[in-house]
Amino acid sequence: MDNNSHSIQPGNQGWGFFLAIVSGASFGLIPLFTIPVIATGMGYCSIILYRFLFGAIFMLAFLLYRQVSLRISWADFGRISLLSLLYIICAITLFVSYDYISSGVATSLIYTNPIWCTVIGLLFLHERLSPKKGVALVLATLGVMLLSGFFADDARFSAWGVFLGLCSGMGYGAYLVLLPRLKISKMPSLKLTFYIFFTAFLYTAVYVLAFEGGIHPITGTASWVNLLLLGLLPTAFSNICVTMALRIVDTTIVAILGAFEPLTAMVVGVLLLGETCGTATVAGGILILISVAMLTWKKRRESIR
Repeated sequence: MDNNSHSIQPGNQGWGFFLAIVSGASFGLIPLFTIPVIATGMGYCSIILYRFLFGAIFMLAFLLYRQVSLRISWADFGRISLLSLLYIICAITLFVSYDYISSGVATSLIYTNPIWCTVIGLLFLHERLSPKKGVALVLATLGVMLLSGFFADDARFSAWGVFLGLCSGMGYGAYLVLLPRLKISKMPSLKLTFYIFFTAFLYTAVYVLAFEGGIHPITGTASWVNLLLLGLLPTAFSNICVTMALRIVDTTIVAILGAFEPLTAMVVGVLLLGETCGTATVAGGILILISVAMLTWKKRRESIR
């Protein structure tokens, strides 16, 4: 169901929180599907291209099944192109940063998107940062840093890698801020998500063909399965949830609840990828849960008044 109103509706707050948490959690499945494909030698940009392609195909199939019109105006296409460009910047800068800094530090840096959302809101949208939201933001950020090993002695640091990671967080933060504010709010979430992915696929294809000499072919059944699941769960499904959540709760809240991404990635790593879980990891998870509890408690009190 699509909520086509920009206004935050107290009766739907619980649903909005649930959608934001599910989006972050499903987005955290990216390492589960990408690491095996990277191990086969496929380049980062080709993986991103297949992710957008399969995500768009899943969306298109569902839209055709629901008999939703695919017609859009040129003005909407221009706005969608901007959102797609921000999404690509986020994805490419994150993947490239893996060549310069550890994946844990890169995960921490992309999670700076709640900070960028807050900064953009304060500077350009005249929003106010409440004390409770600020504390929750700090706790969630610290939790993610602990989860990802930011303070570990063996972390690899590079000024360029840190810059790329920050660009990834800023790109996603700008995406979250613009998505509910562009004049495409009346477009159904599924249709909007499809066009974002399809346009992102076109952008990525042009880049790969122009600068990387061609698209890497998919080799092996396992790679096909992983890339299809990558396009379905942490791409199509995750972005549908975040698009719907942004129509119910405010941008900074959605961004903070995105902390479930590294939390899910940690659980997947421990249970399925054989990674270890230390004291810092547990402490980080607890801080994230505390920050989420603070946000939900506040919103519930507001809805009762």
